[in-house]
Amino acid sequence: MAETVFSVKKIKKFRLQPRAQAVMRNLRALSENAQATPELEKAVETEIRSVASSLETAALYATFSPDACPTGLASVRPGEGERPPLSLTLFAATVGVGLEEEIARALARGEALRSRVLTALGEELADQAGQFVARLINEEAKDDAFELSDRRPLTSLDEQKTLLDTLDAARIPLSFDAGGHLTPRFSRLGYVLWWPPSKKRS
Repeated sequence: MAETVFSVKKIKKFRLQPRAQAVMRNLRALSENAQATPELEKAVETEIRSVASSLETAALYATFSPDACPTGLASVRPGEGERPPLSLTLFAATVGVGLEEEIARALARGEALRSRVLTALGEELADQAGQFVARLINEEAKDDAFELSDRRPLTSLDEQKTLLDTLDAARIPLSFDAGGHLTPRFSRLGYVLWWPPSKKRS
C-alpha cells in the first residue's frame, strides 16, 4: 500500500491576546480562595503585559480525508447526530517553555500567588494558541463554504502521541517526557472536522 502523502503547515511567533477575565476564571479554579480584588486584577493585567516577550508560540496542522487519517485515532470521529466529515484537521499548538521557567523561578522565590497567576495565564494562552489555529483552518474553509466543527481535544495519551508523531511535533518542539507529561506544558492538541455546505432550502 502506498504511503499517504500530506502537507504539515507550520506557524511560529504568532501573537496572542489573553483575556484577563479568562485568566481570573482559571485562577479561581486553581484556588477556591481567589477573590476578584482590584489588586489581584491589576496583578493579572501586569503579568499579561510582562510575559509577552517570553512566549515562543508555534503550531502545526495538517488536513486529511477520513480514509487517510492515521491509525490509532479512534476518537477522531463525528459526534452523535453529526454527518460523516469530508475532511479533518489535526493540530498541535504551544506557547513554549518560557512561561514554565518563569513559574519555576517564582516558586523558588516563594511567590506562590504569582506562580498561580502565571499558571492561570498559561492555560489561557494555550487556549488562545489552539484558537489561533482554529481561525487559520476556518479561513481555509471559508472560500468553499465548508462547515467546521468546534476545536476538539484529544484526551487519550496514546492518541496524543500518535498526533505528535504524525505532525512531527518535535520540530517546534513538542513532546512527552519520560513521565508521560506533555512538554511544553501550556500546549493544546486536537482536531477539527470539515463538512460540505448544507443544502439550502428553497
